[in-house]
Amino acid sequence: MSRIDSLLSAVLPDVAAPEVTSLPPAPRQEAPSRTTAAPANSVEVFRGAGSPASSPARAAQVAPRTREGNGFDFGVGGAFPPKPTGSLQEQVKQGARLLEQTQAAAFSVALDKGPAMDAYARAQLGHLDPSPPIAGAPTALTDYTSTIPGVSAKDAFEAFVSNPELLFGAAGISLRPAASALTDGARLFLEEQGPPPVWAPITVKLNETERVVHITTLDGHPLRGTNQFVFDDDGSGGTRIRQYSAFQGSSPATSVGMALMDPIERQHDIWRSVHGQLHEMLKPR
Repeated sequence: MSRIDSLLSAVLPDVAAPEVTSLPPAPRQEAPSRTTAAPANSVEVFRGAGSPASSPARAAQVAPRTREGNGFDFGVGGAFPPKPTGSLQEQVKQGARLLEQTQAAAFSVALDKGPAMDAYARAQLGHLDPSPPIAGAPTALTDYTSTIPGVSAKDAFEAFVSNPELLFGAAGISLRPAASALTDGARLFLEEQGPPPVWAPITVKLNETERVVHITTLDGHPLRGTNQFVFDDDGSGGTRIRQYSAFQGSSPATSVGMALMDPIERQHDIWRSVHGQLHEMLKPR
């Protein structure tokens, strides 16, 4: 285990709340962390293989992939475990959205309405505001890194943007609405079958010139946070991917989930799978 400086930039301020609407009925819950604390200005690097995520039925078309050769690694720092953040009013709003979206996720997982659920998801996403970390509040930080030898950063960035269903499917996650590619300003639910089923809403910002993909959570996500993927040339004809993650709890449900499950380990496994699938797609044969 070693220690590196975190390059995460300052997080964004809080946002206002929209009105909550009703949704289909279903279960709910969240998850806990076993991660130990580290200083807020550094991350501790952990090396070692991890077990693959189980894939739901809709992700069964994803080809098996190996994780050897991409050097996947991650380090954690800041405030662990993440605590619910924001005013009481803000936490109540986020908790209500989370319940609403958990009910919709259960309906989607159980009945899989396809285009009908996609249309419903699209309508719901239009009512959600961004929920990045609240500036100045304790924030959990994770830096993920991996490499793709023999593949340019431009090609790696384009492959990431052009194959979201394949990449997230490797982690057992479906997209609502379905998306054949990420586009600037896109809004999506990341759907997990669970238990509990989850619809985690995000919005995407693309910077093609700098080869950066920036993801921000939306209202009702179990965590409020950001993920920034940077695709850099490694100087030897390959790509180095660095992913900067910053997140806080969004509502009291975060603490309940931490006591019952392990969402932080699940988060690590999701990104391990996404990085691994991209490497498997692109590595020289």
